[in-house]
Amino acid sequence: MGDQPTSDPKRTPEDVTAESKPPVGEQTQVIPKLEPAKPVGEQTQVIPKLPPEKPVGEQTQVIPKPQPAKPAGEETVIIRLPGVDSVPLAGRTPRPDDTAIISLPAGGVRKRPAGDDTVIIRLPQGPKSQSGKAKPRGSAPVTEPADDTVIIKLPHKEPKERAAAPAVVVEDDPAATSAGLGYAPWVLLLSSLGVVLVAMAYVGGRAGNDVALTAYWTGQVIVFTPVVFRLLSRMPGATESFVLVIGLAANQYMLKWMYSPDQFRFPDELQHWLATTLITETGELFRPNAALPPAVHFPGLAEMGAALAELTGLPVTAAGILVAGVTHLVFVGLLFVTVLRASNSPAMAGVTCVTYATAMHYLFFNSMFLYQTAALPFFMMTIWASRRWRTGGGRRFLVLGSVGAVMTTVSHHVTAFALVATLVLLAGTELAMRRPRPWNALILPGVSLIVVLGWILFVAHDVIAYLESPAQRMIASLRTMFGGAAGADSSASVPVPLIQLAVQGLGLLGLLVLFLAVARDMILRRDRDVWRWAALIGGAVFFAGNGARFLGTNGPEIAGRLSTFTYIPISMVAASAIVYAVQIIPPKDEHGRRWRSALVPGYSITTGRRLSQQVWLGTALITILMIGARTGGYPPVSALLPGDYLPAAYERSVDAYGVEAAYWQKRTLGPGNRVGGDLTAVALSSTYGRQDPVREVGELFYARTWGTAQGRLAEAFGLDYLVVDERLGDALPAEGAYFEADPNAGRITEPLTAAQLGKFDTAAGLSRLYDNGNVRIYQMGTS
Repeated sequence: MGDQPTSDPKRTPEDVTAESKPPVGEQTQVIPKLEPAKPVGEQTQVIPKLPPEKPVGEQTQVIPKPQPAKPAGEETVIIRLPGVDSVPLAGRTPRPDDTAIISLPAGGVRKRPAGDDTVIIRLPQGPKSQSGKAKPRGSAPVTEPADDTVIIKLPHKEPKERAAAPAVVVEDDPAATSAGLGYAPWVLLLSSLGVVLVAMAYVGGRAGNDVALTAYWTGQVIVFTPVVFRLLSRMPGATESFVLVIGLAANQYMLKWMYSPDQFRFPDELQHWLATTLITETGELFRPNAALPPAVHFPGLAEMGAALAELTGLPVTAAGILVAGVTHLVFVGLLFVTVLRASNSPAMAGVTCVTYATAMHYLFFNSMFLYQTAALPFFMMTIWASRRWRTGGGRRFLVLGSVGAVMTTVSHHVTAFALVATLVLLAGTELAMRRPRPWNALILPGVSLIVVLGWILFVAHDVIAYLESPAQRMIASLRTMFGGAAGADSSASVPVPLIQLAVQGLGLLGLLVLFLAVARDMILRRDRDVWRWAALIGGAVFFAGNGARFLGTNGPEIAGRLSTFTYIPISMVAASAIVYAVQIIPPKDEHGRRWRSALVPGYSITTGRRLSQQVWLGTALITILMIGARTGGYPPVSALLPGDYLPAAYERSVDAYGVEAAYWQKRTLGPGNRVGGDLTAVALSSTYGRQDPVREVGELFYARTWGTAQGRLAEAFGLDYLVVDERLGDALPAEGAYFEADPNAGRITEPLTAAQLGKFDTAAGLSRLYDNGNVRIYQMGTS
């Protein structure tokens, strides 16, 4: 015990008396038995109070001794740590996160060096008496440490804030210390081998190799599963968990980048590429963008990309890839520290992050060069600042949260709306749970709402019209989901393969089971934690919004957009169920009740076979969720691998023919002409070609002949030019529609015919100006 610090460095712990008090800053306590004459069956030891400067609720720890029926060396120590509401009221079950149950292995626990934050607990196994040293009068008996000494590090607490879920770390493995990397480098090295395998699959896909798809799925599992397994093992500390989470996010971003490493091909990325390019070309901010008009009022992403390109000399594409990658990693890191702050558990934070990585749009859409990607870090920073402010961090976090709300608002409209909804949910839950009601919890939601409304009404007022169409589609989907009759022009759902439905359904069923188990657990424990209830409510919103996935051609997109935000709380709920081993099917109590049976206070730290089963089952469930996200998210199953041209398949539809036709428009026609075409033609013409897009031209293509009605429709659109890709007749559209606002979306059973695509050559008043063998451009009117 000579390694235990005391108030006097010249004195040994054996010389410390019960009346002597350590200095205020001293963090180490040696806990003696109060009554050494009592038998081993005595049930309780009381730790002396901490220095009087600390609040009364944090001055006592009660450590029940093991039951006398247990053999020596196989004791259990139950430690109730002080926390929020740690002193239970009469008739109230203690909060679960105030208790840690630690089973000691047979044979005792080896001694560990003690630091300033260490408490030494000696169990009653024949304490050795002191000899050869005189004890001052009034001193409490102190024993020498034997093999029955347990060293437990208590969590550090900030002066003005108490952790929501105090953790107890028993040092058994150097790899588990919070300051070390542990096995993270080796796990991420294995994960990187999966990245290499997916890269080889991409090469095989471009070459048309049949084995490429098998290599793709094998690589995806290798990238993802080892990290999940390690995090679920409970062994990593905070540092290792953080490195694992960020390393996994970086590896998965590599998968996205390698799909199209040379240029942006997704329509939304091309729109923001144009906004960034306009800034670099003109040196002016807020340049109009015909491809995406509202983007001019949400300039965050384009300004960051242009600044990096100008400072480094990189092309806009390279700068955009770096900006998107860094913002994605920052978002994941902020998600980790937010959950860590709320739970004080590295395992909880890590498992939440890897579960969130199974969201449908996580791998591609949420890490693309889009203004939502730039807004997500500010969104999560605001949530983190809100947590710090509401737990006693001070007004500086209120100011930081307000700044985050402003930055989110000027970066992306939908993310700003989601931020207001999230802050309102947190504040409303706190008002419902706390007494007296903390009305100041409404300050940050109120500030955010004022900022968003002010920006939309006075600056970005055109975003209202921009969001009107998707809002109408969402309302139509909800009406269909709740039994409303679909309109005559409503889109049908695209048929989904049975195996894809099975995988997605199994993953959703697993999330639902965990959600219900956590809900039951919280209700029976009378849980009063604000964040846990807010996460539970957010999880219910996730299931409600996820039903839109199977409704219409826009269903997966709507569900995916919603899941970017609603998947955060359901990930927290799932992580809580897995990490804390919440009972799925509880045993019956003495009254024969199963679902209303009383719960054991606290959460047990599982070991042995139960922990092994928990790790394997949790890893399997999260891996299934990942596979379901890849099959039901983006890119579509038909375009998981890059390859030859496919109609209406986003990246798979962008090739040299379409790009060259777009550049020809810029060189020959000049910018600003009204140009229509299919999804890909419009995206390329409005970005590389700098034209004004006309997207609602589906009826002109589906007509068998060109007549007066088609001419009037083209005139109504103000159409100047029409881009026709003959390859639209080679295959069905990958996403169920050839055009935006396609009148036949979800009901297309055969590709466009040669007559439908060839009628433009014989139509009166149309002139063919360009033909590169696949793509043709027609001028409306006489040549």
